Amino acid sequence: MEITTGEAKSIIRSSKPIEINPHATIDTRNLFAEGGRGTLTINNQASFDIVIFAGRVSNNNVMGGIRAGQSRNFDLSTLSLPGRNGSFLIRAASIEQYNRRNARVTEDDVVYTGLVVYNLNDPTDRWNINVFAGIADVGEEYIWVQNTSNFVLELRVDTPNGEKLATLAPLQPPTAIPLKQQLRNMPYSFYATYVYIDPSTNEIKSLMDRRMEDRLVRTPSRERVNPMVFGGPSDTSSISYLVGFLRIKNDTNTGFILRDGTTYQFCQKGFPHVESGMQVTYELPSASLTREVGQPYTNLVLLLDNMREIRIDRLDVKPGVVYDLQLFMRDGNIVYDVVPTEFRDRLEDLRVNLFLGG
Repeated sequence: MEITTGEAKSIIRSSKPIEINPHATIDTRNLFAEGGRGTLTINNQASFDIVIFAGRVSNNNVMGGIRAGQSRNFDLSTLSLPGRNGSFLIRAASIEQYNRRNARVTEDDVVYTGLVVYNLNDPTDRWNINVFAGIADVGEEYIWVQNTSNFVLELRVDTPNGEKLATLAPLQPPTAIPLKQQLRNMPYSFYATYVYIDPSTNEIKSLMDRRMEDRLVRTPSRERVNPMVFGGPSDTSSISYLVGFLRIKNDTNTGFILRDGTTYQFCQKGFPHVESGMQVTYELPSASLTREVGQPYTNLVLLLDNMREIRIDRLDVKPGVVYDLQLFMRDGNIVYDVVPTEFRDRLEDLRVNLFLGG
């Protein structure tokens, strides 16, 4: 289940022939069961019904189906995971494609992949994934992507902090992603975010390559074209952060939602509401692609469950810096304290700490 750099075959659709590509079979009884509780929520924003696999399709580890436009919770404790905490990819395939293939589905039929980081030892741990709305069902038109880096690659659309279109494992060969055309056949702009996970804390760090090649433009095509190749940072000097990391520990008896002015903020794990006892991390934009600067935040507000607001004093967020904010009780009042932890990463450390088998 855990991703390794040896997972060099396709996550979504590989252009390379493989000798063995076992198909999965799906028990369609109660495939779309609703309700239930779990630490993983998947929101199907696509226009068609999908089935979710944990890990490679050949594992035949079917988690369940999700109707178009609906959401579903999954209990990760019911899966055969290699450890109490770790990471893996979920795959999504179209139910219609499954039927078209006479009740068979293979790795080549996968239309979406997403990263899950879990910690079953933490009862407050949650993870939220949005299946990209522009994913195509039939897969007649594609974009091609290759990840030659030692990092997990999250391909984002329109902006460096945009929606995640797909996730590619380290050293992923050319991969076809079925994608709908935009209005008037306008091209998509793609940005690569590289992800590593600290194995000791399960914390996520996302970075970019300072080189401008990590913004590429493509139009989905029926023809096999040269892939967009993302090589990732090659040395320490090419590491770039466009965000600062606001890490909040909620040691109060109430939950909250973080806002920047009137805009609700979603933590790295994809949800907005932070319950009592939880610790989450937010990525706050703090730089541009061409220049690492800093950005002042003067309108950060913690909206508590009782509708009270706690305003955070001006916070000057620098790229790559972690800001620890502890929210706690003092004399019956909720107060906070912020401590910045500035650091400079060494590329060799990032590779060693890559929690996906790198």
